[in-house]
Amino acid sequence: MTALSGIWEGDLSIGEERLKLVLFIEDRGDSLYVVLDSPDQYVTDIKTDSYSFRNDTVRFTVKALECKYVGRYDGEKIVGKFTQRGASFKLTLKKTEVRQLFPRPQEPMTPYPYDEIKLSIPYTTNGQKVNGTLTLPREGKPKAAVIFISGSGWQDRDESIFGHKPFKLLADQLTRAGYATFRYDDPPRATFVKQTTFDFVQIVQAIFDSLSTRKNLHSAPVGLLGHSEGGLVSWIAAAENPGIAFVVSLAGPSQQLDKILLYQVKKTYQSAESNHGKTDRILQVSNDLYNIIKKSKTIERARKKVDQYYEKLLRAGNGQTDSTVKEMVSAEKEQLLQPWFFTLMHINPTVYIKKVKCPVLALNGSQDAQVESNANLAGIQDNLTQNPVSECIELKGMNHLLQECDTGLWDEYGKIEQTLSPKAIQLILNWLDKTVK
Repeated sequence: MTALSGIWEGDLSIGEERLKLVLFIEDRGDSLYVVLDSPDQYVTDIKTDSYSFRNDTVRFTVKALECKYVGRYDGEKIVGKFTQRGASFKLTLKKTEVRQLFPRPQEPMTPYPYDEIKLSIPYTTNGQKVNGTLTLPREGKPKAAVIFISGSGWQDRDESIFGHKPFKLLADQLTRAGYATFRYDDPPRATFVKQTTFDFVQIVQAIFDSLSTRKNLHSAPVGLLGHSEGGLVSWIAAAENPGIAFVVSLAGPSQQLDKILLYQVKKTYQSAESNHGKTDRILQVSNDLYNIIKKSKTIERARKKVDQYYEKLLRAGNGQTDSTVKEMVSAEKEQLLQPWFFTLMHINPTVYIKKVKCPVLALNGSQDAQVESNANLAGIQDNLTQNPVSECIELKGMNHLLQECDTGLWDEYGKIEQTLSPKAIQLILNWLDKTVK
């Protein structure tokens, strides 16, 4: 048994926040099982790509997180440095007896009663590719092929979040029911951060073209299933491409981004007692910033206007502007001026929803604290004017991930064992079975 077998726990100090990190090492006879856990994010069993313990020095890397660790073992603890995407943090790991686990009982486990094929699909003329997993029923022709499109921010093919893998679960359930599915990782982060919603649409169209010509799909109809911003990508792709057979939108938007973000700000700050009384001020500042972005034709012009607005805030407060507001403006400034955000702020989803002619199923949770259910479902329904085959359904008591929940706030996602409500999964299956021909 290696001297380091066991559970090693430490805290990363990131600004004023502390994030617990666990290194779990288990001797399994002829091999070592070495993974990371992030209990504060409800994530366990993050695979390490390399691990070594030589001359009292511990090293490991995790490619998926773009991180590495180098530390020295002194007989009691490991003292070292954790580096992620160029930023370094001190991390001391001490042995503990208890490993905190978060059950995810719905996650599919091998062996699967269907086939999985790893695919790399080019989406640009210079050969950039996305990597994903195609699932195929083993018997009979697939009823249809479903392309999964994840939400905002870099996502892997399973849309992993807080230890949940909703796309893996949905792919499993759909494939067992006779559908082929394709889910994919977003492009490498260095590429992804330069992309916008329209680049994501280009990726989907390339995947559609590739799957439409695969012999093992037997000319099955190909449709889209998008979550959150993935729903918006679905609207744009389906508006542009009459070959897309159907769209399933999960927590998808019809409102423009500024309205969605103001709703999120309101839900977030109203839920925190410490921010009581500051919500209206924060909403006003947020609204001002979003209007600056929407009215600016270029990022450079927006940057100049945001800087002017920030200086105006400081002057109005004689340099004593409320600390919460100052922190918010500083934190949001660079995000607001990213190409993805700037582009998304100028997209009106209803322009594309009006052009969608294929069958649509839209599901939004009544407790969604990120995309308001009533307003966005109404916008979808009212603008599907050329679409006689559509269903827009509010799922009572469900959040943005379509989990059955209490508050609907993001900090609840990881605490809930359920990955996706079985009711939502069954609705999707029933709708596909009656709609896809």
